[in-house]
Amino acid sequence: ELDTIEATLLEAEELVTQRHTEMDRAATSSHVELTNACRLLEEAQKEVERLYARWQELEAKRDGN
Repeated sequence: ELDTIEATLLEAEELVTQRHTEMDRAATSSHVELTNACRLLEEAQKEVERLYARWQELEAKRDGN
């Protein structure tokens, strides 16, 4: 998992960038579309945060061995 987490994180960060773009586009649409775009962005950001936390856990375990 430690060997692949960096690539997974990069993909997750790319998704956040994509979600930002979608939110910007939705800002000129209906409030429903904007709300949905904001929710998707928040989910993507939470996944990035989760992955960074997991990476720290894995590094700590590796360094502790």
